[in-house]
Amino acid sequence: PTQTLSKSAKLVPTDKISIFYAIDSKKKDNEDMSRAMRNYQDFIETGVKSPFLGEPAQENVIISEEVEVKGSRFQLTLCGDVKKSSSGPVVQWPQGRPSGKYFTVNYNDSSREILLQPNGNQLSAIRLEREVKAMYGLFGRTVILSFNGSAVKCTTRDLTFLDGGIVTVITA
Repeated sequence: PTQTLSKSAKLVPTDKISIFYAIDSKKKDNEDMSRAMRNYQDFIETGVKSPFLGEPAQENVIISEEVEVKGSRFQLTLCGDVKKSSSGPVVQWPQGRPSGKYFTVNYNDSSREILLQPNGNQLSAIRLEREVKAMYGLFGRTVILSFNGSAVKCTTRDLTFLDGGIVTVITA
């Protein structure tokens, strides 16, 4: 379905987009599809090479359409460059440094600051990896996040030890 929507919107593979889906998981026919989308989100993102998010699209909507897959109907929305929004943990600061706890991510001579608690929500290692992939266009690639010479484990929920530090992104 995403290829059909991309084609309808006259997008090219290099266009940076985010894909949002909205599915009524309370409907009997949609329970399994909703669970599959959540459980296989990383696999889907690797396949489509874009963020795949189960939340309402809020801005930069390119195209939105109701689609049917395996008997389940849901809304699929393609949005342009949504990850540049200031509502997430990745923010470009016009001057100086952010207030609050943050750390720096380096990849290929590019550095960006990331908040440890964006909008009051604790950043987890899994979400950090998704954000890094979105920032640097690394979907479909394996990334290793390194801090002080050690890999940051994807099971890490508390990243406060990164405060003020530098995380290096290594692609495999």
